[in-house]
Amino acid sequence: MKGNNENREYVLRFRPEGTSEDEYIPITEFNISEYKCGLKAGDRVVLKIDLPIYDEEGESSDRVYKSGEIWTVLTGAEKDPTALWLRQEDGCLHSWDDDASIFDTFELIKEPI
Repeated sequence: MKGNNENREYVLRFRPEGTSEDEYIPITEFNISEYKCGLKAGDRVVLKIDLPIYDEEGESSDRVYKSGEIWTVLTGAEKDPTALWLRQEDGCLHSWDDDASIFDTFELIKEPI
């Protein structure tokens, strides 16, 4: 999917098992089109519940993402295989765990609408 990689480069920090030092992997290539949870790049999902927005310290804000919002599934990165990428209609990007828990919050929109 062209155009879905803009502004998504990031550095993944992790600590390998048995070590005390962090390692860093640059994430620049997004070539996964099918996720383990069954979603595919280009799928559209609808938010089933109001989703509170938290700040960087983990504190709840007064804002929420409203149920009914439609988000688009983007391509993922092989170097970060547990992250599923989504884009809101306004262009904001979000990552989610690539597992069945995504369906607690989102529902796949079956085409045609």
